[in-house]
Amino acid sequence: MRLYQGIDIVNVERLHAVMDRNEAFASDVFTQREREYCLRHRHPHVHFAGRFAAKEAFLKAIGVGFSTIGVFSAIEVSVMPSGRPTLELNGWADRLVRRLRAQEATVSISHTPQFAVSSVILLRGQ
Repeated sequence: MRLYQGIDIVNVERLHAVMDRNEAFASDVFTQREREYCLRHRHPHVHFAGRFAAKEAFLKAIGVGFSTIGVFSAIEVSVMPSGRPTLELNGWADRLVRRLRAQEATVSISHTPQFAVSSVILLRGQ
């Protein structure tokens, strides 16, 4: 068995400032469903920060940095009815996980008003 693990922490206020300065940032980084989910909450930037941290943690888990913001569109954080977050991978992200032969991807997100943190673990069997 092999594990791939990544973790990231995001300062909510810094992400909020970036989003305020750059109107295209949200649509470049977050899918339509992610934006709709976050905007339904009273403090949407906390949820945006959690999703950003999850995407960064995923990239760290697979050992890939990002050279352009566009890479994030292939990684979507969705929520199960129970509230548990899940990763939905498309395009290059899905292909890379298949190449790594990872059978399972888990994501955990936690936040305070100031910080959001996420951990991603990919599990590959024998």
